[in-house]
Amino acid sequence: MFRKLVLSACLIGVVLGMAMTAMQSAGVTPLLLAAERHEVSATPHAAAAPHHGHSHAGQAGHHHDDSVWAPAHGAERLGYTAVSNTLAGIGFTALLLVVMNQLRERGRLKMTVGHGLMMGGLCYLAVFVAPSLGLPPEIPGAAAAAIESRQLWWLATVVLAAAGLGLLVLARGWKRGLGLPLLLVPHAWVPAHQGPRFSHPDPQAVAVLTELQHEFILASGLTNLAFWLLAGLLSILALRRLADTAPGHDDIPG
Repeated sequence: MFRKLVLSACLIGVVLGMAMTAMQSAGVTPLLLAAERHEVSATPHAAAAPHHGHSHAGQAGHHHDDSVWAPAHGAERLGYTAVSNTLAGIGFTALLLVVMNQLRERGRLKMTVGHGLMMGGLCYLAVFVAPSLGLPPEIPGAAAAAIESRQLWWLATVVLAAAGLGLLVLARGWKRGLGLPLLLVPHAWVPAHQGPRFSHPDPQAVAVLTELQHEFILASGLTNLAFWLLAGLLSILALRRLADTAPGHDDIPG
Protein backbone atom coordinates (compact mmCIF):
# COMPACT_ATOMS: atom_id res chain seq x y z
CA MET A 1 0.00 0.00 0.00
CA PHE A 2 2.83 2.39 0.87
CA ARG A 3 4.47 1.87 -2.52
CA LYS A 4 1.16 2.53 -4.27
CA LEU A 5 0.66 5.75 -2.29
CA VAL A 6 4.15 6.95 -3.23
CA LEU A 7 3.55 6.14 -6.90
CA SER A 8 0.20 7.92 -6.79
CA ALA A 9 1.82 10.97 -5.18
CA CYS A 10 4.43 11.10 -7.94
CA LEU A 11 1.86 10.84 -10.72
CA ILE A 12 -0.47 13.40 -9.17
CA GLY A 13 2.48 15.69 -8.41
CA VAL A 14 3.48 15.75 -12.07
CA VAL A 15 -0.07 16.69 -13.09
CA LEU A 16 -0.23 19.38 -10.40
CA GLY A 17 3.18 20.74 -11.33
CA MET A 18 2.30 21.10 -15.00
CA ALA A 19 -1.10 22.62 -14.20
CA MET A 20 0.39 25.08 -11.73
CA THR A 21 3.10 26.11 -14.18
CA ALA A 22 0.50 26.77 -16.87
CA MET A 23 -1.64 28.83 -14.51
CA GLN A 24 1.35 30.83 -13.28
CA SER A 25 2.50 31.51 -16.83
CA ALA A 26 -0.89 33.00 -17.60
CA GLY A 27 -1.57 34.99 -14.44
CA VAL A 28 1.38 35.22 -12.07
CA THR A 29 4.60 35.40 -14.09
CA PRO A 30 3.58 38.48 -16.14
CA LEU A 31 3.04 40.39 -12.89
CA LEU A 32 6.44 39.32 -11.57
CA LEU A 33 8.18 40.38 -14.78
CA ALA A 34 6.41 43.75 -14.72
CA ALA A 35 7.52 44.31 -11.12
CA GLU A 36 11.08 43.25 -11.89
CA ARG A 37 11.38 45.96 -14.53
CA HIS A 38 10.74 48.56 -11.84
CA GLU A 39 12.98 46.75 -9.37
CA VAL A 40 15.93 46.75 -11.78
CA SER A 41 15.56 50.41 -12.60
CA ALA A 42 15.17 51.39 -8.95
CA THR A 43 17.54 49.16 -7.01
CA PRO A 44 19.66 47.05 -9.36
CA HIS A 45 21.51 45.36 -6.51
CA ALA A 46 18.66 44.89 -4.04
CA ALA A 47 17.24 41.49 -3.30
CA ALA A 48 13.50 41.10 -3.49
CA ALA A 49 11.72 39.02 -0.92
CA PRO A 50 10.73 35.60 -2.22
CA HIS A 51 7.14 34.79 -1.83
CA HIS A 52 6.46 32.81 1.19
CA GLY A 53 4.72 29.67 1.53
CA HIS A 54 3.57 29.13 -1.69
CA SER A 55 6.64 27.19 -2.27
CA HIS A 56 4.19 25.07 -4.37
CA ALA A 57 3.85 28.46 -6.35
CA GLY A 58 7.12 27.67 -8.02
CA GLN A 59 8.61 31.14 -8.13
CA ALA A 60 12.03 31.79 -6.65
CA GLY A 61 13.17 34.93 -4.94
CA HIS A 62 14.81 37.43 -7.25
CA HIS A 63 18.21 39.01 -6.87
CA HIS A 64 19.89 41.15 -9.47
CA ASP A 65 23.40 41.01 -8.17
CA ASP A 66 25.59 39.80 -11.05
CA SER A 67 27.42 37.44 -8.69
CA VAL A 68 24.22 35.50 -7.93
CA TRP A 69 23.02 32.96 -10.48
CA ALA A 70 19.41 33.00 -11.61
CA PRO A 71 17.68 31.21 -14.51
CA ALA A 72 17.40 33.21 -17.69
CA HIS A 73 14.01 34.48 -18.79
CA GLY A 74 12.10 32.27 -21.17
CA ALA A 75 12.45 28.51 -21.52
CA GLU A 76 15.10 28.13 -18.80
CA ARG A 77 13.06 29.95 -16.19
CA LEU A 78 9.92 28.09 -17.24
CA GLY A 79 11.74 24.77 -16.93
CA TYR A 80 13.00 25.46 -13.43
CA THR A 81 9.55 26.66 -12.42
CA ALA A 82 7.98 23.45 -13.73
CA VAL A 83 10.50 21.30 -11.85
CA SER A 84 9.96 23.28 -8.64
CA ASN A 85 6.18 23.04 -8.95
CA THR A 86 6.33 19.32 -9.68
CA LEU A 87 8.53 18.58 -6.67
CA ALA A 88 6.25 20.68 -4.47
CA GLY A 89 3.23 18.88 -5.91
CA ILE A 90 4.72 15.48 -5.14
CA GLY A 91 5.63 16.45 -1.58
CA PHE A 92 2.29 18.03 -0.75
CA THR A 93 0.35 15.21 -2.38
CA ALA A 94 2.30 12.57 -0.46
CA LEU A 95 1.35 14.23 2.83
CA LEU A 96 -2.24 14.69 1.74
CA LEU A 97 -2.60 11.06 0.64
CA VAL A 98 -1.20 9.75 3.92
CA VAL A 99 -3.56 11.92 5.97
CA MET A 100 -6.58 11.11 3.82
CA ASN A 101 -5.79 7.39 3.87
CA GLN A 102 -5.54 7.40 7.66
CA LEU A 103 -8.87 9.21 7.93
CA ARG A 104 -10.42 6.74 5.50
CA GLU A 105 -9.21 3.76 7.50
CA ARG A 106 -10.76 5.27 10.64
CA GLY A 107 -14.06 5.90 8.90
CA ARG A 108 -13.67 9.71 9.17
CA LEU A 109 -13.43 10.39 5.44
CA LYS A 110 -15.79 9.19 2.71
CA MET A 111 -14.44 8.43 -0.75
CA THR A 112 -16.53 11.09 -2.47
CA VAL A 113 -15.57 13.97 -4.72
CA GLY A 114 -17.06 16.40 -2.22
CA HIS A 115 -14.83 15.15 0.58
CA GLY A 116 -11.81 15.33 -1.70
CA LEU A 117 -12.55 18.95 -2.55
CA MET A 118 -13.13 19.65 1.15
CA MET A 119 -9.68 18.28 2.03
CA GLY A 120 -8.12 20.35 -0.75
CA GLY A 121 -9.92 23.44 0.53
CA LEU A 122 -8.69 22.86 4.08
CA CYS A 123 -5.13 22.53 2.80
CA TYR A 124 -5.57 25.79 0.89
CA LEU A 125 -6.68 27.54 4.07
CA ALA A 126 -3.75 26.15 6.07
CA VAL A 127 -0.94 26.52 3.52
CA PHE A 128 -1.95 29.71 1.71
CA VAL A 129 -4.68 31.71 3.41
CA ALA A 130 -3.49 31.52 7.02
CA PRO A 131 0.10 32.65 6.25
CA SER A 132 -1.12 35.27 3.78
CA LEU A 133 -3.16 37.00 6.47
CA GLY A 134 0.13 37.91 8.17
CA LEU A 135 2.58 37.93 5.27
CA PRO A 136 0.82 38.47 1.93
CA PRO A 137 2.60 37.27 -1.24
CA GLU A 138 5.13 39.90 -2.32
CA ILE A 139 6.32 41.05 -5.71
CA PRO A 140 9.99 41.81 -6.47
CA GLY A 141 11.05 45.14 -5.03
CA ALA A 142 8.82 44.96 -1.97
CA ALA A 143 10.51 45.50 1.39
CA ALA A 144 10.15 42.73 3.94
CA ALA A 145 11.52 41.46 7.23
CA ALA A 146 14.50 39.09 7.35
CA ILE A 147 13.88 35.99 5.30
CA GLU A 148 14.85 33.62 8.14
CA SER A 149 12.20 35.01 10.46
CA ARG A 150 9.57 34.93 7.71
CA GLN A 151 10.33 31.34 6.81
CA LEU A 152 10.13 30.20 10.44
CA TRP A 153 6.90 32.13 10.95
CA TRP A 154 5.40 30.66 7.77
CA LEU A 155 6.26 27.11 8.83
CA ALA A 156 4.87 27.59 12.33
CA THR A 157 1.70 29.17 10.94
CA VAL A 158 1.07 26.33 8.49
CA VAL A 159 1.57 23.66 11.17
CA LEU A 160 -0.66 25.40 13.71
CA ALA A 161 -3.30 26.24 11.09
CA ALA A 162 -3.40 22.61 9.93
CA ALA A 163 -3.76 21.43 13.52
CA GLY A 164 -6.41 24.05 14.30
CA LEU A 165 -8.49 23.27 11.22
CA GLY A 166 -8.15 19.57 11.89
CA LEU A 167 -9.54 20.01 15.38
CA LEU A 168 -12.38 22.23 14.20
CA VAL A 169 -13.44 19.77 11.50
CA LEU A 170 -12.62 16.37 13.00
CA ALA A 171 -12.52 16.71 16.78
CA ARG A 172 -15.49 16.22 19.06
CA GLY A 173 -16.52 17.78 22.34
CA TRP A 174 -14.22 20.17 24.16
CA LYS A 175 -11.24 19.35 21.94
CA ARG A 176 -12.88 21.18 19.06
CA GLY A 177 -12.61 24.40 21.07
CA LEU A 178 -8.82 24.23 20.86
CA GLY A 179 -8.90 24.75 17.11
CA LEU A 180 -9.54 28.49 17.04
CA PRO A 181 -6.74 29.43 19.48
CA LEU A 182 -4.27 27.45 17.37
CA LEU A 183 -5.33 29.45 14.32
CA LEU A 184 -4.84 32.76 16.14
CA VAL A 185 -1.59 32.10 17.99
CA PRO A 186 0.84 32.81 15.07
CA HIS A 187 -0.75 36.19 14.43
CA ALA A 188 0.14 37.44 17.90
CA TRP A 189 3.53 38.24 16.38
CA VAL A 190 4.27 38.59 12.68
CA PRO A 191 7.73 39.55 11.38
CA ALA A 192 7.31 42.99 9.86
CA HIS A 193 9.47 45.46 7.96
CA GLN A 194 9.69 48.96 9.37
CA GLY A 195 9.29 51.55 6.64
CA PRO A 196 7.58 51.94 3.26
CA ARG A 197 6.80 48.81 1.26
CA PHE A 198 8.37 50.22 -1.90
CA SER A 199 11.43 52.48 -1.89
CA HIS A 200 11.31 53.51 -5.53
CA PRO A 201 12.07 57.26 -5.82
CA ASP A 202 9.33 57.81 -8.43
CA PRO A 203 5.84 58.12 -6.85
CA GLN A 204 4.26 57.02 -10.12
CA ALA A 205 6.34 53.82 -10.09
CA VAL A 206 5.31 53.21 -6.49
CA ALA A 207 1.66 53.50 -7.53
CA VAL A 208 2.25 50.97 -10.31
CA LEU A 209 4.03 48.59 -7.94
CA THR A 210 1.23 48.90 -5.39
CA GLU A 211 -1.34 47.98 -8.03
CA LEU A 212 0.82 45.07 -9.18
CA GLN A 213 1.05 43.90 -5.57
CA HIS A 214 -2.75 43.78 -5.27
CA GLU A 215 -3.08 41.93 -8.57
CA PHE A 216 -0.33 39.51 -7.54
CA ILE A 217 -2.08 38.61 -4.28
CA LEU A 218 -5.30 37.89 -6.18
CA ALA A 219 -3.55 35.87 -8.89
CA SER A 220 -1.55 33.88 -6.34
CA GLY A 221 -4.68 33.18 -4.33
CA LEU A 222 -6.60 31.89 -7.34
CA THR A 223 -3.76 29.70 -8.65
CA ASN A 224 -3.17 28.20 -5.21
CA LEU A 225 -6.89 27.56 -4.76
CA ALA A 226 -7.01 25.72 -8.09
CA PHE A 227 -3.85 23.78 -7.13
CA TRP A 228 -5.28 22.53 -3.83
CA LEU A 229 -8.75 21.74 -5.12
CA LEU A 230 -7.19 19.71 -7.93
CA ALA A 231 -4.86 18.02 -5.42
CA GLY A 232 -7.81 17.04 -3.22
CA LEU A 233 -9.83 15.78 -6.18
CA LEU A 234 -7.02 13.70 -7.69
CA SER A 235 -6.06 12.34 -4.27
CA ILE A 236 -9.57 11.10 -3.49
CA LEU A 237 -9.83 9.50 -6.93
CA ALA A 238 -6.49 7.78 -6.40
CA LEU A 239 -7.56 6.48 -2.98
CA ARG A 240 -10.83 5.20 -4.43
CA ARG A 241 -8.93 3.29 -7.08
CA LEU A 242 -6.53 1.84 -4.52
CA ALA A 243 -9.46 0.87 -2.28
CA ASP A 244 -11.26 -0.84 -5.17
CA THR A 245 -8.20 -2.93 -6.02
CA ALA A 246 -7.33 -3.83 -2.40
CA PRO A 247 -8.28 -7.25 -1.01
CA GLY A 248 -11.49 -7.08 0.99
CA HIS A 249 -12.31 -3.61 -0.31
CA ASP A 250 -16.00 -4.18 0.21
CA ASP A 251 -15.41 -3.70 3.93
CA ILE A 252 -13.77 -0.29 3.51
CA PRO A 253 -15.86 2.57 4.92
CA GLY A 254 -17.30 5.08 2.45
